[in-house]
Amino acid sequence: MKPDDKAEPTGINFWVQGIVAQRDGQPYVQMANGERMIGQFTVSEARSIAQDLMTCASYAEADAMLHGFFKKMDLPMEALNVLMIEFREFRHEQAMKTVEKSHSDPDTGEQME
Repeated sequence: MKPDDKAEPTGINFWVQGIVAQRDGQPYVQMANGERMIGQFTVSEARSIAQDLMTCASYAEADAMLHGFFKKMDLPMEALNVLMIEFREFRHEQAMKTVEKSHSDPDTGEQME
């Protein structure tokens, strides 16, 4: 959404807009920061970026939860630092598993992206 739309102002000047290109009639998503265009992406690329943003937001929440738990329990922050490294490596390994990265058509069983 552009900043002049009816969304509540956040203080962050970032907008996203869907377009149909005149050159090829295909849908694209434009992203901009302030007055500078960040890029124009295919719909698939835009969905991938959106998923990455959602994933990173979830990861940040999980990291903050661990941090808050250690503070609440008055556990040593040195231990948190070690745990956080191990936790992030484990999370990365889990994310790399292909089980959740692909799915199949329920009718044909064909693998889909």
